Amino acid sequence: MAFVPSNINELISSITQSGLAFSNRYEVLFEAPAGFGVTNIPFMRNLMVRCDSILIPGRSLSTTPYRFYGPARNMPYEPIYAGEMTLSVILSADLRERKFFEDWMNLVCSPSNYKFGYYDDYTTNLQITVTTRADDPAHSFYVEEVYPKAIGDLQVGYDKDNDFLKQDITLAFRKYTPQYIGLQQAAPVAAAELVGPPSPQQFLTSNGGQINRMGYDGTVNGFYDPQKFNSVINTQP
Repeated sequence: MAFVPSNINELISSITQSGLAFSNRYEVLFEAPAGFGVTNIPFMRNLMVRCDSILIPGRSLSTTPYRFYGPARNMPYEPIYAGEMTLSVILSADLRERKFFEDWMNLVCSPSNYKFGYYDDYTTNLQITVTTRADDPAHSFYVEEVYPKAIGDLQVGYDKDNDFLKQDITLAFRKYTPQYIGLQQAAPVAAAELVGPPSPQQFLTSNGGQINRMGYDGTVNGFYDPQKFNSVINTQP
């Protein structure tokens, strides 16, 4: 028995049941790294609103040929993350968003003596949430140990009448953790949770670096099941 849709009605039925993911429905949450001191929450909220595009990272596996008898098998031995992601920010009239990323890069490497700062001082965590058209969260990605690796060029010219400037930023990161929420589990965000972006401490716990022990089955030899993940922001505990 074939499982591939044999006519357009089956495809329409599938789309009607599970819907479609739209590339313009997303939220970005992160806060300034520890090296900035106290986070300016109004500025960070404004920065996240102005993030008009972002690349959700991917991952892969390194493999090596293994031959016991006959054709070789490619055996995986190491997870590989893209290591970089790109975001675009619509700039204010005074280019304050560009200044923020310039200052952030100065935490990484001082422009005066070219010494590098402490890793924990200039890294932060980032959350990308894909939402439905009803603004219900459907899938989140927790990106860990993020810092700016490159600030893109800005092209200006007299022929660009009424064009606004957008700043491209390349962010380096260590890894990401996907969190499936699903439409049935989605719940509205409480007003109190919208005060500011979550802190890095909300993403990580001291128990093996796992994110909020999501998917833990409660046993002594418990495991983390991605299908049991619960968002600390968008779902009920």
